[in-house]
Amino acid sequence: MTPRVDVEALTGEPDGVVRRVDYRIIRALRQKIRSFRPDLVVANGGATLRYALAARPGLEYSLAYISIGEPHYWIQSRFSRWANRMMLRRTDSVLTVSDATRAQLLELEPGLEGRVHTTYTGVPPDLLKIERFAHDGPLRVLMIGSLTPEKDPELALRVVGILGHAIFRFVGDGPLIDRLRETAAGLPDSVAIEFAGSVSDVSPHLAWADVLLLTSLSEGLPGAILEAGAAGVPTVAVDVGGVREAVVDGVTGFVTSRDYEELASVLHKLDSDRALLASMGEAAREHMASKFLLETVIDNYAEVLRGLRR
Repeated sequence: MTPRVDVEALTGEPDGVVRRVDYRIIRALRQKIRSFRPDLVVANGGATLRYALAARPGLEYSLAYISIGEPHYWIQSRFSRWANRMMLRRTDSVLTVSDATRAQLLELEPGLEGRVHTTYTGVPPDLLKIERFAHDGPLRVLMIGSLTPEKDPELALRVVGILGHAIFRFVGDGPLIDRLRETAAGLPDSVAIEFAGSVSDVSPHLAWADVLLLTSLSEGLPGAILEAGAAGVPTVAVDVGGVREAVVDGVTGFVTSRDYEELASVLHKLDSDRALLASMGEAAREHMASKFLLETVIDNYAEVLRGLRR
């Protein structure tokens, strides 16, 4: 049977407002559910789950929740932990993006056992075709993501600041941009800092990079690592969330503590051993091709979702 696809944006809650409940969205969602009569409703993220639960009374459908982030980071206060447990208990099934975040959700609400499934995100196969060319110039270090406290780009600047000879490129934008520019201006001349801003296509930046640096305070499953790996770029990342599921430590990159000297030491090792850098890049590409391609991920999602229908 060909699946029916029905897309409609339900708007009303202003951007950036995550705690206010907009009753217009609840009414619109209930109307859409009544007319569409779905077997399964999938809520992507915590804010969406609130609306799906608020619209549910009197309507018959299975409700699945996709947990995107890392619960230990986002759910900390006593009230937040209580509220999230209540929502999780009213959800039929939960899909997490990594085994690490699955374990954190089960720690938060043990009653989810048997109802939590890990379903990885994926990358398009076109990234596997990105060509790489060896060079003997300064190490090209790439960071992809929003320039926000959660991503801790200031730690990344501190790391490359002690490398002594590197080019570091930020791809992304955010509220820390001005502070980062000020910090970058004070770094040694031997370290070049580039700000590419937000881009619609990361492929040219992946083709340019030698290594991806990830310094986040929290991650579910880092999409930047998956994209970089598919393009043959190894990753140096701090040990958060599902990083160890995306990076095979010592094979497709390195997973470290948050110590900036340790991170810089690993980058220096890759800079001084370009053969190791290349072999890790190829291993990363093979890892992504075997486990994280979109077609594989879609098949896994479909299998899980079929099992959730009433």
